[in-house]
Amino acid sequence: MATSAAAGALKRQTGGNDPLSIARRIAAALNAPDMARPNDIGFFWLVALTAADTIVVANSYGIAYLPEGASLPEQVKLASADSSIPAGERARWATYPVAALTGWAQAHDTTLRAVIGAKAHLEGIDPGAHKVLLEDDDIPATGKMTGRSRLEISFPDAAAKLAAVKDPDLVAQLPPAGADNTPPANESFTLWFDVMQPLMSAASGREVAHLAAFVRYAAHAADLALYRAHTALEIADQRAAVADWLYWLHQYDLLTEAEASVTATT
Repeated sequence: MATSAAAGALKRQTGGNDPLSIARRIAAALNAPDMARPNDIGFFWLVALTAADTIVVANSYGIAYLPEGASLPEQVKLASADSSIPAGERARWATYPVAALTGWAQAHDTTLRAVIGAKAHLEGIDPGAHKVLLEDDDIPATGKMTGRSRLEISFPDAAAKLAAVKDPDLVAQLPPAGADNTPPANESFTLWFDVMQPLMSAASGREVAHLAAFVRYAAHAADLALYRAHTALEIADQRAAVADWLYWLHQYDLLTEAEASVTATT
């Protein structure tokens, strides 16, 4: 086991700088254990390299979803966050990352030359491109990368505006706090389980239930973030809470539009 782990580390350290090697390292990092919430059911990432050497990534949850604290390098595209593609089209990709990668390529009139992911997630699937399978010893202990935050990726205009806001003006960006300052009941565990539950099924149409649950979770997450933003004692915590609030508000709007579109066509 130790020899196998060492071999995996050596491969990561000595990988080339060609686009496919970079895409492979990004795929390994994204599938590291600290790049998802603990015990997330059915959550994983796939990475594609296009004929033009663009790196595109997709995960199995929602639309434009990144776990808290995750970031992507500047050159990497998150397929489901591409606002040039209608939300209704992206809705059909939910829970199916291969569909997200191929759909993104079609929308941009390009082709995929490689799709990279864990063997368990690509076995028996034809992505229409060369498959690069990651082994367990390819996956690093941490996948943290420098790059864009989830707000910068999903809602870049809001991220830019927030970055320009001076610390004393953060509260002015928020709606007024409740008169009694009572924290909202935290129902995150139950609502997140509802998000995950459709991933336990292989039934067609699971994306509809997944998106509907994600709408409810996004609304709740925005409420919790707003409360944190109003009550944070440290500026860094307040700014992070405002960013979370903006992210989840945008997610709520996007997911609501996507859910309505996919429901109307099923």
